Amino acid sequence: MRIYLQDLINRLSQFSEKLDNTALFIDKPWVLIDIESNYHKYIFKRDGQLVLSLNGQVQLGNWEYLQGAKSILIDRIKDKILLNQSFFDNAVMILKVDGTNNELFILANETLIPDLDVKKYLQSVTYKKFNVVTGMLENGKTLEIYRGTSEIFLKLGMKATIDGERPDDGKYKSQNTGRYYELKNGKLFKITYPKEYQTIDGLTIVIEQVYEKSISVGDLVYIEKQLANTGKYKLGSFTSINIVDGVITKKSIF
Repeated sequence: MRIYLQDLINRLSQFSEKLDNTALFIDKPWVLIDIESNYHKYIFKRDGQLVLSLNGQVQLGNWEYLQGAKSILIDRIKDKILLNQSFFDNAVMILKVDGTNNELFILANETLIPDLDVKKYLQSVTYKKFNVVTGMLENGKTLEIYRGTSEIFLKLGMKATIDGERPDDGKYKSQNTGRYYELKNGKLFKITYPKEYQTIDGLTIVIEQVYEKSISVGDLVYIEKQLANTGKYKLGSFTSINIVDGVITKKSIF
């Protein structure tokens, strides 16, 4: 989960507020859940006091914003920690412990994220900022396509991830529509629409069509999930297709 969170944070870094905007976090109920499921609440007071609540037991510490370092120094009585900005807005404060590679200090504003699900919140922000469209795949994972700020429709070449990670090259089937999304190098390479046809000989074939409502040269043809053999196939009294190694090379009407 930490790797996924870091990836989301990296993408959103350009939208982060600055820590010197202390008005965004003063007097707010910031909550951290540790690895032992303990509930830590931090309330940063305007006078530099820090209210520390561990499962309801309260102590008073101190905090200070260090302008030169652009960091927050927190005195938790038991220790002092220096935290650097990673991503910050009015709902989450994700800070990196100074001197570590990726040790994150994750606080959620309990008022704005009652379930404290930071991952879900960052996902929703990412989807909104990058105009992401999502869809459930047949394998149960989520396909995410980044349309950018000015696009409405999908276009080939758009960035794509699966459950937030760069996917392996290949074809992925939509659970709801049955469409295939072919991805290459982390981008949308092709969208095809599998359609089933019967030849006049009673053979069932499946054509992965680039155009949803029509067959075109270059479409792939399958018989029992294998690429169709080279040959000519009649789909009706007036339509025939020529196939070479599973690829339609000619479509004729006669």
